Amino acid sequence: MNYIKLLLNYLGLTEKYVNFSSAVITVLLFVLFLYGIFYLSKKLSIKYLNSKYFNLKSQRWTNALKQTNFFAVCGYVAAGFIANFVSGLFFPEEYVKLHSVANKIVNVYFLLCIILIINKVLTVIQIVHDTGKEIPIKGFVQFLKIFINFFGFLIIFAYIVGKQPTYFISSLGIIASVLMIVFKDTILGLTAGWQISMNKMVKIGDWIEMPQHGADGNVIDISLTTVYVKNWDNKIVTIPAYNLISGSFQNWSAMQRVGARRIKRSIFIDMQSIKFVDSEMLKKLQKFELLKDYIADKENEIKEYNSKHNIQENMYNGRYLTNIGLFRIYCQQYIRTRSYISKDFSAFVRQLDPVSEGLPLEVYCFTNTADWLKYEAYQADIFDHILSVIGEFGLYIFQSPSGRDFKRIQNAN
Repeated sequence: MNYIKLLLNYLGLTEKYVNFSSAVITVLLFVLFLYGIFYLSKKLSIKYLNSKYFNLKSQRWTNALKQTNFFAVCGYVAAGFIANFVSGLFFPEEYVKLHSVANKIVNVYFLLCIILIINKVLTVIQIVHDTGKEIPIKGFVQFLKIFINFFGFLIIFAYIVGKQPTYFISSLGIIASVLMIVFKDTILGLTAGWQISMNKMVKIGDWIEMPQHGADGNVIDISLTTVYVKNWDNKIVTIPAYNLISGSFQNWSAMQRVGARRIKRSIFIDMQSIKFVDSEMLKKLQKFELLKDYIADKENEIKEYNSKHNIQENMYNGRYLTNIGLFRIYCQQYIRTRSYISKDFSAFVRQLDPVSEGLPLEVYCFTNTADWLKYEAYQADIFDHILSVIGEFGLYIFQSPSGRDFKRIQNAN
């Protein structure tokens, strides 16, 4: 600083302006020097991280340290020590006020470095832990960071104003209600994130569906307050973490782990087309390989029953085959013979309660893959066949009549 004053005096400035200008120039040079050391330490640390000499035994720790650029923070600390050493050169002790300010700046800088190091350490631990783990700790780490940063900056503020940190901490009770309002989402998010993690409700990579939020895709991130879902159309949906435990959602990850996906779809039969099978239709249906044995066994059973109960040739008094019954058995036999239908799970066709659209005939089975494209192809293959063959049984699919159908009916009449 003395050299700067000599230079300003040489330029012919008055004593009043010399003192002020030299102080301003010295502070600017000191700040510029700090920035230079800061920038240089960052570049050197990045260069070291990317060099072939930096390689720990654990690849996970190596990747985490590189990803967070951890050693750059260590470089910042080294820059602080250098700045503390040279502050005496910039601000000699005879300039008490400026020397005090410089020391305070360096000390605040050290405190900021400590906070930054703690944050980096927590981030490294989180990355290493979450790699390949089902229970992420990102939400918990974020809460710790908020807690540490809050009290860290409180200590820095207390140091700047010259008060003890306990002076401000004791006042927190007065503003506790305000803090509860400000950090309401954070507290709810922490509680929700903890429950989600402990109960293993959802993890990164899971396929979840939450229609009320428009979410249908893979979870890509779980933070303290938010769950990020990437939909199949590449749209990113954000869901408050608390909504996952206060509402309901579907998690398809178990299906993907098992490697099987359920088919549960109905076709609606026009009930006016349901009837007993006559001899002509029975003769035609006996040619179906999937029904041949069933019809033979069932005919023997029916003949034995009708003979035992002295039933005459009357369909309404005895037991006889129906087209809907044979069609149900045919569909059931068909899905069980498909190679892509899993043999480890239930596979059947059943009737549901009749509705105004007709009689629902439901196909219930599981494919042996959870792949979406293959699943849709297999499901379409089954119903392509069912809809194509249903006419052979004298059955019709229910369809709401259109205006063209009404015209055709009127013209026929």
